[in-house]
Amino acid sequence: MGDVSVLLSEANEQIMNADSKEKLLRLLGTYERILERDPSNYEALWSLGRYNVVMVLGYTESRSEKEKHNLAAINYCEQAMNTNPEFKALSAGGGSERVGDACRVLSRREIAPLYYWYAGMGSYWKECLPFPKRIRNVHLARGIKKVMVRMLEIDPAWAGGHPYYAWGFYYINIPRIMGGSLKKAEEFIDKAVEAGPKWLYARWGRAKYLYTWKKDKEAFKEDMEWVIAQDPRKMDSPYPANVHFQRDAADMLSHIDDYFQYAVTRTSRGSTR
Repeated sequence: MGDVSVLLSEANEQIMNADSKEKLLRLLGTYERILERDPSNYEALWSLGRYNVVMVLGYTESRSEKEKHNLAAINYCEQAMNTNPEFKALSAGGGSERVGDACRVLSRREIAPLYYWYAGMGSYWKECLPFPKRIRNVHLARGIKKVMVRMLEIDPAWAGGHPYYAWGFYYINIPRIMGGSLKKAEEFIDKAVEAGPKWLYARWGRAKYLYTWKKDKEAFKEDMEWVIAQDPRKMDSPYPANVHFQRDAADMLSHIDDYFQYAVTRTSRGSTR
């Protein structure tokens, strides 16, 4: 094990300038270099989970590329969780339990890799698996929900309300017959907004996913304009993600009529919740 303090400082500097795919890849590379010297470095492991998720969110188009970064996020987050000896003894790292079951022993220390495992696995499930494979791997969906439950138990307001937001997103996306509810979604996402007044993701997500379902164009504009107006380097949410949220918000506002027409068509074909 070598001293990685210089590399960690380099990564922190890179975070504040990672506003492109190339720069984000360099940041990932710096964290990977840290693991070459210190394979169990907790900060590098969960950060690789976070920034692989950001890569999927803002800088990938193809299914294969999304799959690559989602699986990397999942793998690094599981390694970070395995730094907890109790979890490692229960999980595939030392036992036979899946993450959704073994996460009952995790504490607030491990909530970051737990969240980015959820984000990577949720994106992998939704964007990378064709429907037949989802049916064959339904245990993955069950595991995602168990992780969501555990995060809510540990600290629902963590990192600007990420656990709240996860549940809001869940209630937006599942069919009404399975419990989907815009009312419940709004309650959870509003809690995330309240818990994270200096985080961009919650208001961006509330506009993009909730207000389009509700066909509330004015509320959509208010949230997206707020996102764009913030200084991305002075928010609590990480700069590389903030850059994506602001670019996406600006793009959607510039095409708001087309975007809402698509949203109306989408909701008219599915559940109104």
